[in-house]
Parts: sequence; structure tokens; C-alpha cells
Amino acid sequence: MRPVLRAIALVVVSVGCSCAAYGDQPESAVGPLMKLFQSGRLPAERQATVVEMICNRGNEHDLKVVFDKVVLPDGFAPDLRLKAMQWMTDAAVTRKVKPAGELAALEKLVVGEVAAANPNQQQAAIKLASTWKDAAISPALQALATDAKTKPELRRVAIEGLVAIGDAASQTTLTALLAKGNPLPVRMQAAAGLSGMDLPEACRGAAAVLADATPQDNPDEMLGAFLDRKNGAEQLAAEIAKQKLVPDVAKRSLRYMYSVGRSDAALSDVLSKAAGIAADAPPPTPEEVAKIAADVISKGDPARGEMIFRRKDLNCMKCHSLNRAGGQVGPELSAVGGTSPVDYVLNSILNPNLAVKEQYVTRIFVLDNGKVLTGVVIDRDDVRINMRDANGAVVKIPTADIDEEIEGKSLMPQGLTKFLTRAELLDLARFISELGKPGAYAVQQSKTIQRWRVLRHPPVELTADVPHLEHIRQFVLGSQPGDWDSAYGKVSGYLPLAELRGDKPTVLILQGEINASASGKVAVIVDSTESVQAWFDSNVIDAKKNSEVELTPGRHQITLRVEVSLRDQPQLRVEFKTPPDSSANYEVIGGP
Repeated sequence: MRPVLRAIALVVVSVGCSCAAYGDQPESAVGPLMKLFQSGRLPAERQATVVEMICNRGNEHDLKVVFDKVVLPDGFAPDLRLKAMQWMTDAAVTRKVKPAGELAALEKLVVGEVAAANPNQQQAAIKLASTWKDAAISPALQALATDAKTKPELRRVAIEGLVAIGDAASQTTLTALLAKGNPLPVRMQAAAGLSGMDLPEACRGAAAVLADATPQDNPDEMLGAFLDRKNGAEQLAAEIAKQKLVPDVAKRSLRYMYSVGRSDAALSDVLSKAAGIAADAPPPTPEEVAKIAADVISKGDPARGEMIFRRKDLNCMKCHSLNRAGGQVGPELSAVGGTSPVDYVLNSILNPNLAVKEQYVTRIFVLDNGKVLTGVVIDRDDVRINMRDANGAVVKIPTADIDEEIEGKSLMPQGLTKFLTRAELLDLARFISELGKPGAYAVQQSKTIQRWRVLRHPPVELTADVPHLEHIRQFVLGSQPGDWDSAYGKVSGYLPLAELRGDKPTVLILQGEINASASGKVAVIVDSTESVQAWFDSNVIDAKKNSEVELTPGRHQITLRVEVSLRDQPQLRVEFKTPPDSSANYEVIGGP
């Protein structure tokens, strides 16, 4: 238990576990904490911990006190207001508890100038009101969902809110958005939302959307909604069979399906046929594995295999990490080759369900609303189950909502290798089998940035010329998490920029992070084939020579502006080194 939490828990225990009622309100499980919270004597640094405990354990009257502070302009600091709304959403989902009394004041955080000024807060308020099934905000959500100027992430949250409220007007709005004539991304979001209200109509609409799509359109979110519905994959497959899809659209859809650990036969078959790809091959026999293993050793090339591992159509790094950078759904692979023979590696690729380690066995949860969720259980108690899905997201499932729980298979689906030639399979297996062995693919000991953030749509203020510091503060340090994509360095620590460049020179805005636990100096070493400008937090550093920066405890960002040329192998690498006389202690942040 964290020290602050332990101290506060002792306050609760010292007053008595019976937690007598306060005022005219019924008995509360957090009565002593409420008295402390309302006394005005609670230190600011403990406020968030107390509010979290109240939301996790308090009754409807306790939550009303928190709610009243949330909607006051100066009730909470912005960060705590956001967290409090998220905690109240969790209380409504997992414990079916919401604040007592009138809650209309939340609407000003959903629409209007106050809401628009803070997109993250606005989305949290929409999710909270939607969880409460507050029909009063339905008109505002309809307006956001149908406004062409609404940003995609906000529209998605608004559509999810309409589904949660579930009234006839909400369904009418989604059906209208699904119609031809609307932008394809909007139609995809509408189909995803409608899948929770009218699955047959949503399947017809989604199949029509896929028929109109190009390979540049991203159907992942829409497909995920149908994979998460009971019988959704089967009904969608039946509707897709009536349409004619561009082969590359079918391939992209199939890749997404496999990337989230699904290989539902009906949908896999219809998409494979549309893509012109053969049906899934049966798992190889032990004799076949032995023959392939011999070819891996004699013919496989690990350098080519690493590039195959990084390919977007395989999505290996969505589930697996190397040097702690990448997905956290499947095993970390940095040392796997040092402990696993080649035939084990091959079976893991070709027959992933043959031997699944206990911590990666999936569970399938069928909920009472028709949703089907699949993932790896992190922990559980009587109230909720915390599960990590194939996208790496932690999903909280109220135990009261579960109709059925089934043991699943590996999140790595059967049939993923249909996108590989035999030579590519040999190279891929050779690369994985070399990981962790002495040499080029040994476990990385240097403190290099392995997980980068790539600004998805950098404004002209950042790309036209070297930006002013104010532009870095506004467009980079002031950005939202949803503005960035992830990119991962190779085992060597070098980031291959050609994967991010496209077919013409471009300017990339990249960001890496470190977390310091003790102050001190560190050297920042930038090694790049391209022209680079660099900032550490909001300070300019010289990317052409080693720069020393002073760390303080907490997170720090290094931001790079990289002018990527058309050279064959543009790349960069950033390493941190601690001088001998420095007391700095830090780690480079990895993850998805």
C-alpha cells in the first residue's frame, strides 16, 4: 500500500470500522474520510487520494459531495476534476452508484465554452453523463455527433453516449449518420455505435461502408465493435458476402481481426476470399516443424526477419515488446531466443494455442448487454474484473454484468502467417530465435529511447521552419495524448525513419520520455543521418553534440524535429548516459 493511502486508511480504522452516519445521511463506508474532506483541513497533496477512496467506496450522498465540487469552477484543480469524473464513472459502472439529487449542473462541462476549452474534461463529462443514462444530454450529443466540425475522438465519445442512453432519438441519429453521403469515417463510427442498438441494421451498414472504402480508410474501430458483440462476427460476415470489397480493404480488415486475437471462421473465410488469400492452413505436424526448423537455421536471415517483425500487416509489436517498447499483451521477447529452441519459436508462430503460458491464457466474458470481451485477466474481486485486451487497454468489467465466462485461446491468432511467404517465415523465426543471444540481438544494456511518439498532424508552425519555443509549448507540450502515434526502435536502438517518411521528404516531430527518481546530470546523445533540432522539456539542446541536462524527479520529454530526406536508410538513435559524478537515477519509458 502506498504511504499516503496507508496513512489515510489508518484514519478510517482509528475512527472505527462501523463508520457511523454523519448528519442526516445514512451510514457511510467512508464517513471519517468525508469529515476530513469537508473539514477544510485536508492537505492538498492528499486530496486526490481521499477523493479516489470516496468514489471507490462511498454511497450516493458521499458522491454528491464530490460531484458538487466537480461542477464548481474553482472546486477542484483541472487534473483532479478530470480524475474525479473518471472515478465517478467507474463507481457507476462497477458499483451502480451515482450521486444523489439533482445532477443537471454537469451539462455545462458537456457543452458550451467551458466544455470546448478543455477537450479531455469534456469527453470525461460526456462519458459520466452517459454512464448515468442522463437523457437530458441526448440533444447535445446528437448535435456533436452530426456536426461536421466535431473532432473524430469527440464524435466517437458522443456516439458512445447516444448508445449508452439508448433512446429512440439516439438510434435515429445513428441510422442517419450511417447513410451514404456522409463522410466515410463518420459512417464507420455510426455503424460501430449502432451495433449496440440494432445489430442487423449495423451489419448491413458496415458491409456497405467496407464496399465503399479504399485501402487508405481505417475500419479498425468499426470492426472491433462487431467483434465485441455476441454473433457480431457471424452476422457481419453474412452481409459482407453480399458485397464486393477491394482486395486490399479485405486484407486490411483481416489484418486487424488477427491483430486483436480473433480468427472467427465465418468472418475470416469471407474476408480471405475477398482478399484473394487462401484459407487458414492446419497447424503443422511435429515432423513438419522439425523440417522447417532446420531451414530456419540454414536459410533464415535475422536482419530481414527483424524488418518482417516490424511490418504493419503483422502487427507483432502491437502485442509484444522488445527492450520494453511495444505491446504488453503477449510476452516480452527481448530474451526469448536465449532460452527457447527454434522448434518452440516456430510452434508459437504456427500453432499459438499449442502451449499458452498460464499468465497469457485468455478469458471470454459474455455480458448481459450482448457484448463479448476477450483478454487476459490482471486481477479480480467481488465487484470487478480488470482485464487487458488485445489492444493493451485495461478494461474494467463489473462482475454483476457477466452472464458467462469461458476460457479462451491465445490472443495470437491461428492463421497470421498467411501474409508470409515461406522465406519470410524462415527469416522471422530466425530473428526471434536470435533475440537474447550474444551479438547483434542481445538484450539492450544502453539507455536508448525505444518507444517514440510521432505527432500525427504537425502544424505548419512546426514543419515550415525551426519553430519558436512558444510553438513547441503550444503544439507539442500542450498536445493531447490522442494527437500521437507510437513508433519503435530496432533492437539496436535505431529508429528506421523510412517507415514513417512515405515516398517523399518530410518533417517529423518525435518525442521520447524518461522518468527520473533522483536528481542529477545526464548526457543526451543524438545520432542521426538527418538534420535534427532538439528540445529537452522546453529547453533547446544541441543535437549535433552531446548535451548535458539537469534532471529533477518526475517525467521529462525530449522532442525532435527531424527533416527526413530520401536517402536509402534514414535513421536516428537517442541515448542517455550518466556521468560518473552524477547522482541521477532514471529510466527510459517504454510501453505501447
